[in-house]
Amino acid sequence: MPNANKTKKMSIPQLKANYRPLDEILYQGYAPNVISTAMVLGLFDALAEEPMNANTLSAKLGTIENITEAFANVLVALNLLTKNGADYSLTQISADFLVKSSPAYQGATIAMSSHYGQVMNQIPKILKNGPLKFDTDMWANIEAMKVGGQGTMGGSIQDVTEFITTLPEFANLKYMCDLGGSHGFYTMALLDKNPQLNGTVLDLPKVAELAKEIISEMGYSERINTIGADLETDAPIGDRYDLVFASHVIYEWKGHLEDNLKRINNAMVPGGVFVSNHLSMDDDECGPMSGTMVELMTRLMGYPTHHLSEGELKQALVASGFGDFTVRPAEDARQYRCLILAARKLGKPGDRDIARE
Repeated sequence: MPNANKTKKMSIPQLKANYRPLDEILYQGYAPNVISTAMVLGLFDALAEEPMNANTLSAKLGTIENITEAFANVLVALNLLTKNGADYSLTQISADFLVKSSPAYQGATIAMSSHYGQVMNQIPKILKNGPLKFDTDMWANIEAMKVGGQGTMGGSIQDVTEFITTLPEFANLKYMCDLGGSHGFYTMALLDKNPQLNGTVLDLPKVAELAKEIISEMGYSERINTIGADLETDAPIGDRYDLVFASHVIYEWKGHLEDNLKRINNAMVPGGVFVSNHLSMDDDECGPMSGTMVELMTRLMGYPTHHLSEGELKQALVASGFGDFTVRPAEDARQYRCLILAARKLGKPGDRDIARE
């Protein structure tokens, strides 16, 4: 008979890794809820007026002091607030992007991202049964377009404008096409830098019609027109462009980029410049983390991909009659890790003016 009084010893594993990094990842998953709540309460707007301690801040927000203190401390840990003694202040990132009065306010963009959270909750089901049906209409409404336009103010429009305006051709550009341009903010920014430049915003017919309202509201109707067309069809897209700009729109063409790039090439004058602004991941597609997460969400939603590598884009452009590249590599220090690339339509410089006649 076994000894009933024998003591059973616990088997303590010998660890080869530290659990702490995993613990940090899991708790950071609650950060979007904290940030969204802070924006709803007006916490960042309150601290934009002056630094406050937990007592003053809770009185301003109408919240409970001891919970407000813990809440604000989380925002300090997230580097969205600083704490000096008992007083909380905004960091620069909060002042730029989370205060409603800031020109670069990203509150609506952050709120819209909650839609993706609903998709992520369905990961087990989608992994087993396949992706959702991608809804192109989600961007075909005036509010979503305006949110997208404001979203560019967080750094993207600054990066693109700086890149294009420093191209040697920029001062001589006269007619540009903003491909899949939606709100048209990129075109407006470039027109502000070049008084002889006029633009066309080309997008799906429903989007192009709504774009007219935004363009008019912003005061650019005399210099920007719109064309409603799908590049996957034979619909006219205009011609004689000396700049075609595409931002976050050509991912869907991955696998048949050449077909549409040749069509774009045909709509341009010789020597014209094509500029692409698109997300780009590491070569193994395993980083950065934000890029891998966007790619997962993209495929869960039934869209083919959300990144383009420099190599595949250059290869398709060369095969479509482009060359002479100017590249700004993807960098982690920008709003999004985008590759900005310019390519010229092959042809003699003097052919540009002949093509316009």
